[in-house]
Amino acid sequence: MPWADDIAIFCQGRAMELDVSSRVGGSWAGVNIMRCSGNLDLETVDIFTGAALPPLETDGKPLIIDLSGVSFIDSMGLSGLIAALSHAREVELGLDLVVNTERVSRLLSLTGVDVLMPIHESLQGALASN
Repeated sequence: MPWADDIAIFCQGRAMELDVSSRVGGSWAGVNIMRCSGNLDLETVDIFTGAALPPLETDGKPLIIDLSGVSFIDSMGLSGLIAALSHAREVELGLDLVVNTERVSRLLSLTGVDVLMPIHESLQGALASN
């Protein structure tokens, strides 16, 4: 499975960039972890959903999306998060977020996304809850 290896997918366009890497195994063998950094927006949401949905479809393990490195999310980025959550619910798997930046945390709170899925301040906290 190509996403199961350590991968990095880069989406570049007009000063917007999103770096997505996925990991499985290790001390967190019961979950998949997807780390994102950069901007989650109109130009990068397809890369995000392209990386988030396959593990939910094929692996049968909950997904933790680490947004610690994400500095900006727009409405399309929010829709990508909601799409990942909807898919996780369809296949009856958990989806947790790691958010430790004030800007992203405030956005998720203002839009109500923070009540739709568990949000943790650290990856260790997310792993402990799974």
